[in-house]
Parts: sequence; C-alpha cells; structure tokens
Amino acid sequence: MTARRLSVILGCVAGVLILIGAIIVLGAGADDSADCVQVEMWTSDEKAEHLREIAGQYRETDPRVGGKCVSVEVTVAGSRSTADALAADPGTPWDVERKPDLWSPSSSVWIEQLRGSVAARKRRVRSVEADPPSLATSPVVIAMPEPMARVLGWPEEAIGWPDLIRLAQDPQGWGAYGHSEWGAFKLGKTNPLESTTGLEATIATATALAGGGAELDAAGLANPAVTDGLRALESSAVHYGRYSETFVQNLYAADRDGDAMDYVSAIALEEKVLLDYNQGIVLDDPPRHEKPPKVRLAAIFPADGTMASDSPALLVDAPWVSAEKRRAAGDFRDFARSRKNVFVDAGFRDGEGNAGPRHTEDNGTLASPPGYTRVRTPSAAVVEGVRQLWTQLRRRANVLLVVDVSGSMREQVPSAQRSRLALAQEAAQLVPAQLAPDDGLALWEFSSEFGTDPKPWRQLVPLGPRSQVGDTFTAEVDGMQANGGTALYATTRDAVDSIRAHFDPSRINAVILLSDGENAYDKDNDLQGLLRDLTPSDPDQVVRVFTIAYAEEDKEMRVVLADIASTTRAGAYDAGNAEQIDEVILDVLSNF
Repeated sequence: MTARRLSVILGCVAGVLILIGAIIVLGAGADDSADCVQVEMWTSDEKAEHLREIAGQYRETDPRVGGKCVSVEVTVAGSRSTADALAADPGTPWDVERKPDLWSPSSSVWIEQLRGSVAARKRRVRSVEADPPSLATSPVVIAMPEPMARVLGWPEEAIGWPDLIRLAQDPQGWGAYGHSEWGAFKLGKTNPLESTTGLEATIATATALAGGGAELDAAGLANPAVTDGLRALESSAVHYGRYSETFVQNLYAADRDGDAMDYVSAIALEEKVLLDYNQGIVLDDPPRHEKPPKVRLAAIFPADGTMASDSPALLVDAPWVSAEKRRAAGDFRDFARSRKNVFVDAGFRDGEGNAGPRHTEDNGTLASPPGYTRVRTPSAAVVEGVRQLWTQLRRRANVLLVVDVSGSMREQVPSAQRSRLALAQEAAQLVPAQLAPDDGLALWEFSSEFGTDPKPWRQLVPLGPRSQVGDTFTAEVDGMQANGGTALYATTRDAVDSIRAHFDPSRINAVILLSDGENAYDKDNDLQGLLRDLTPSDPDQVVRVFTIAYAEEDKEMRVVLADIASTTRAGAYDAGNAEQIDEVILDVLSNF
C-alpha cells in the first residue's frame, strides 16, 4: 500500500489510538533549538515536497520573530481529516495531541467546512480567517485521451459538462462521432465523499446544470435539472475511489497494452496531474517516472465553469497558537507566497491562476483556455447537500466479497491478540453499511476443496440487494473458520465468472478479493492463463477485481494480486499490517 493509502497513528486520546489520515513528517530541515519559535505546518500531499523546498530556503534567510529564530516543520495531513480534527471537541477521538499552527489544505472547500463547524458548534478554533491567500492553484479539468478530445473539437471548441452528459446518455456512445470502436462514454471520477477532486468536479457539474453562475446555492442545487444531469453523468462511471492515482495507473497500464481508448473516456483530474502524466510521471507515492504514454491526455476546461484546488494557507486561530507562533507562521506564509515560481515550475498555476512554462498545448493543456471560468466554493451547507445528492445518484454496484479462509488465516497478530481471520471478519462486517440498500452484495469464502465438494470455494450469500441479504451476510461472516490451502487462481476465475453471469451494464460489477498467501492449488496453477481469462472481450463489460494483500511477508503474492487488479483495471490494496484491515476495507469500498 502506498503511504497515501495508509492511515497512521496521530495521537492517543483517553487511551484510544486515533486514525485520521496519512500524516508524514517530511523533514523540512527545521532548527530544533529550544530557543526557536516552532511552527507546525500541515499540508495536503501534492505540494508538500515544494513546501519542504521553500522551508529550506526560508531557513537560509535566518528568519527571526521577537529576536528568536523560526523553525518550520512541514507535515502531510489529509485535508478532510484535518478539518475534522480542528473542529473536534476536547476529549473526543478527533482531538489529537499534535495540531497545526498553519494549514494548507488542497482546496477552500475544507476551509469552508471548518468555518461551518466553528460557526455552528463553537469549537476550540476560535475563528476562521476570511479569504486566506492561495499558495498555488490547479484547476480540475476533464482529462481525455487526446484523440477523443479532438473529436469533440479540442482545443478550439468550447466543451462543457452538458456535452459529456449528452454523450453519456447517447446509446451510440462514441459511435455518434463515428468511432463505435471506442464503445460507450466512460467516466473516471474519485468519490466526492472522500476526495477533493471528485467533490470539486461534482460541485462544478451541479453549478453548470443549475444554470451557471459563479457560486452554487441551495436553490440551484434543488433544480431538477441538476438531479437529472448528475444521475446521467454518474451512470457512466467505471468506478470511484479515494485517490486519482488508481485511474492514472490503470490508464498508463492500458496505454502500455495498446488499449488507452478502452479504459476511460474522461477522468476528472487536477491539471498538474495531467501535465505530469503526459511526461511519464505517474501519480503514486512517490511518483513513478516512466516513458511518456503513447496516447497523451488533453485538458478540457469546461466552458460552463470548473473549480480549482486553490491551496489556501490558513493561520489557525486556536489556544495552542501563541501570538509569537502566529507571527512566525504569517511570516513563513508570506515567504512561501513570494516563492510562487517553485509551484509554477512544478506544473501548478500561481495563487492568482496564472500559467507557467509547462502550460502549453504541446503538453496537453492551454495557458489561457477559451471561455474558462472558475466556480467559487459554495457554503458548507451547500457542499454537504452536494455530497448527499451524489450519494443518492451515484452509480450502483454489484459486489462479491471473496475471503481467504486458508489455514494461515489462523495466525495470530501479536499486537492485536487476535487472528488474521478475526480481524478480517471485523472489517468485513463494515461492508453492508457502506453500500446502498439497492446495491448488490454477495459473499464467498475459499481455501482448498471443502470435503467432497470439488470446488475450493463456497458461496455463503448469493448476490442480492443489500437490504435483503445484509443480515445473512453478517451472520455468515461471523461463522467463518480457517483451514486448508489457498486456491487463489481457481477461485478468482470462478468469482469473476459468477459476476459475469449476473452482469448488469447499469452497475459497477466487481469482486473484492482478500488473500494472505500465494496460490497453493495444483489443479490450477497457471497465472498467465488466469490473466487471459480475466481480460474481457468487450471493454464495456468489465468485472473489476479489487485485491487486498493481507500478509506483510509475502512479496510475490503482492505482485500477483497487483497483476490481477491491473488486468481488470481495478485497484490493488495492501493490508500488510493486519490491524489496518478495517481502514483498507473502507478504502476499497470507496470505489462504489
């Protein structure tokens, strides 16, 4: 699992370990002298390395506040997690020991969420700064394989969200443009409940459907055209997820296999991610440097407006921020804003939205897109309304959970004083609550052959609406027992075939496969044969296999599970630390 997919311990409140999102101290070269004013800056991950560079430059200026030196420590923290932590009551799980003095989330959306929390519940954050300045911006664009974009008229023609909706609704798909070989229009978009990019794309779409304008309000959100349009667009989603990296990595793999036009037609991405991808810098942790793709992406700026991840820098107003710390944090913020070239050279636009040297058509974007307008961040109440509406309208799924119950799952996890299977069972119990009542849900267990049954797997819950099978699912999970070997390949093939037999083109059709060991079933030991069988003949009828590697020591098994996920254009997840399996399960479920 990448660091972005790991939740790590931030602090301990009333004896409870708190998990609030990926937090990594990046080592900005801070002066640890007790005489220095210590400034703790938390930031979203996409700009952390650049802030580390700027912090180094700042230290070289020998900054002083009240005659004391200033030490700045840069820490990566999830934007939503930080907003929750800053809004927490004392003594609650989100009331973590470490707290920021200066905070730069990915978007002003999270500032508005904090503002709403403070206003409604009078949290320990006393006030929220009005209009904190932006360090850098990266607009959310419609990233489309360039041949598809040019068919729609890029870069000369104005293209908007309604154009994508019409294409998603057209039964001919790309055949309406003379390219039936591209199949249906397929959208890649992160989950708006978990992801800044997915949320911003949904807000921008709703704003356009409400009739445009600079800012979405409650009346606009209630417009029936918003509901109808969002439902139509979401119906084309291939899957969701917390992180854009899954889409970028799958697209790069498809391009490598000569199938760049099959996986997705468009992905909601930050412009910087697109610029990096076109240079072969594939979003990961750390980013992977590969050969540039054969089919690059084109950045479509929706003519009816889009949002931008604007990286505001907020001076935190709370009891732990002394006047001295506040002055030091403000001084570093001013310094960081004066070093805009660090961000612009990396592919961001500056705080005012001005382009840099990388923003050219040759790199897949435009410095001054025709008709580009920037949608403002709506109020926290409207943002929450957008999330709720998306939850109602998102594409539904058929999900089969397949759990390894081989003998190795009896192994004890010393730190938890429970077995691997017991921890996996607790995590699996989270599944029904994360799905909608009309999502399809099924459950299998597998190991080796069960008694006289020639199959190495057993169906515990047949596919049915979650509202009908949820209680049975919970009971069957509780009854799992570990024994036998690991028939990984045979089970994966049969699970995919089972979902194919119930394939619903209106849904995300998927298998979640959890295993803690390599294939140990001599009757089916052909990995390449399995991968061929998992490759769909029709790219519009893919059963996606989201894999979970559940053993820290087995590197070969991780590679196999990653190959299975990549072949089906899904995602590979790592639960090498068995105690984090619940977080990983929630991560996987964000795809639906």
